[in-house]
Amino acid sequence: MSTSKLTTIVVVDVVGFAAMAEADEAEAIAAVARMGERCASVAAERGGRIFNTSGDAVMMEFSSAFGAVHAALDLATVSDPPARIAVHTGEVSPMPTGDLLGRGVSIAGRLQAYARPGVVVVSEDTRKTLRGSLVEKLVAKGSVKLDKLDDSIAIYELPVDAAAGARGPLTRKQIMLIGGGVLVALIALVVLALPLLNREPQQRVAILSLTTSEPQLQGIGEGVAEDVTAALRARGVDTLARPSGSDAPREQMLDRARGSGAPIALEGAVERVERALRITVSVARTSDRATLWSETFEGPEASAASLRQLAAAHSANAMNCALRAGTAAAVDVYPLLLSACARSEDRDARGQNRDALSQAVAQAPELALARALLAAETAALLNTASDAQRQELVTDIHNNAERALRQDRGLGEAYLALERIEPRRRWDARERTLQEGLQQDERSSALSSAYASMLFEVGRYDDALAYARNASTLEPLSLNKRLAVASILLQNGDIESARDIADELSDIQPDDPGLWLLRLRVAFWGETYDDALALIDNPASQIRSTRARECWRFAAGAMRAAPSTPARAQAVRHVVDCSNTGDLPTAQALMEYSAIGELDEAFALARLRFADERRGGEEVLFSAATGPMRADARFMPLMRDLGLLAYWRLSGHWPDFCRDPGLPYRCQAEAQRLQ
Repeated sequence: MSTSKLTTIVVVDVVGFAAMAEADEAEAIAAVARMGERCASVAAERGGRIFNTSGDAVMMEFSSAFGAVHAALDLATVSDPPARIAVHTGEVSPMPTGDLLGRGVSIAGRLQAYARPGVVVVSEDTRKTLRGSLVEKLVAKGSVKLDKLDDSIAIYELPVDAAAGARGPLTRKQIMLIGGGVLVALIALVVLALPLLNREPQQRVAILSLTTSEPQLQGIGEGVAEDVTAALRARGVDTLARPSGSDAPREQMLDRARGSGAPIALEGAVERVERALRITVSVARTSDRATLWSETFEGPEASAASLRQLAAAHSANAMNCALRAGTAAAVDVYPLLLSACARSEDRDARGQNRDALSQAVAQAPELALARALLAAETAALLNTASDAQRQELVTDIHNNAERALRQDRGLGEAYLALERIEPRRRWDARERTLQEGLQQDERSSALSSAYASMLFEVGRYDDALAYARNASTLEPLSLNKRLAVASILLQNGDIESARDIADELSDIQPDDPGLWLLRLRVAFWGETYDDALALIDNPASQIRSTRARECWRFAAGAMRAAPSTPARAQAVRHVVDCSNTGDLPTAQALMEYSAIGELDEAFALARLRFADERRGGEEVLFSAATGPMRADARFMPLMRDLGLLAYWRLSGHWPDFCRDPGLPYRCQAEAQRLQ
């Protein structure tokens, strides 16, 4: 599986340990031990873990940046011993020992040197993933150059009083009352502790070993279980250790799981059927041992990695939905609900998923999760619906989403459905809906992914990348979410990072259509045109028509030809024809026109597709390849006509390109002039 992941790291380092040890070595060691115990307790409470200790320092990781920052604040409130605390979100590589390595760890370790007791240092990458009042409390401290690293990083300070969240500072009268006696102090302590006492307990599941009669297949079964465990832990779910005594009867293992507080368990088998490999996985309810969902994956042994990934991804999705739905509903509802959850990323299964969810809602009208999922699946049909169908669908989506939210405000899928029925260019309304959803359901990978897409559309690539990475971290088995990260990287000009992701995914799902397209774009914009043409001519090519393949060859020819030559002029004419007939994607044509200096053609096509025909895909206008368009005087008037200028001005969030020092205008001043 993936060799790297995005995580948030908290580093805690004791201040002045050497001086403490010289004065009283025993007390210094005891103080470090107390800090270690406190770190372990806070990490467990906030959904994290300790992955490394070194002398007087502790390193922890958290799947949620929000949880990591609050853990840091919890630790910073205690000054025994005084400590420097830093938080950073970045890429890491997990080791078999449980340790983490990589640039993310290096940055976090060096950041703590800029911290001071009572204040938490937060990196820019972590800040981008935070929302709500915490962001407002961050104090910018400029950029720092980290030791032995090439680039600088922006940092922020967060004082310990930020932990109070929305509560204001204590008044003078309150301070006097608290100082007035032990009873008042105890009452104040209880009030402050209420958020912790009311916190929803961490959910728990059991991951049972997948059985097999062949020792050669044991690794595949173990791999599925490990992948599901990692995926569920990323969503904040506690997983029980898989029992070593796999020969124990099923009933006994399920009873053990139930006794340990796990309402559901994953079980399954791996076997050979003739020359094929078959993986069967199922989710069982431990209270009555009923099977709630089951699915079988079968293919040639050469596709073992693909089968493992699919089985693990579907299992993790099904288990997550089972936990969210609870186990009190009738048994007949779960196969409908969980099968739709398991296949939620399969575009070809949307019709089946909607039918299954419709039946689930009919059988269990009180099941809010099924209703929210139905609204989200129905919303996915809007892009292909006729005008008459669209209005009927919008009404159904709105009613189901609102009814689900009346039952449970924390259903991310309901907010996702409501965002999708907004007009596409109502970016302000879409953003408000997504932000509200993320405040209610911060672990929703679907909401993070949708917000990344919206930010991508409006040119906020850095923020889009942060949310896309967060979505991929929350759902590490999702190829679609990993591809979304690669797409943003590629559009932003980071071809090597996009290529790394393509290479990584090629080992897991080499035949995925989305991956094929990513590899084509990486080859093309990485200027390895022969590789691009080989992909186009390959029997597995996703470009089916002869004409479309020919158009991609013309595109490669235009990029290869020297400027101001007959060959370049002829190739450009072919590209224009291909763009006009729709045989070459608009994004590809726009980037190509801009890259080779055909700006008249670029602006003509952009106005036709985005202003006149009102199609989507505006994000290409902010890609690295279309930089020459943004430096042209015609660009900002185009932004005005698309409605983007109004969004930027009203929201106060300007696109990344406005920070470009080489831009011949200031975005805000130009917006003022054009309003």
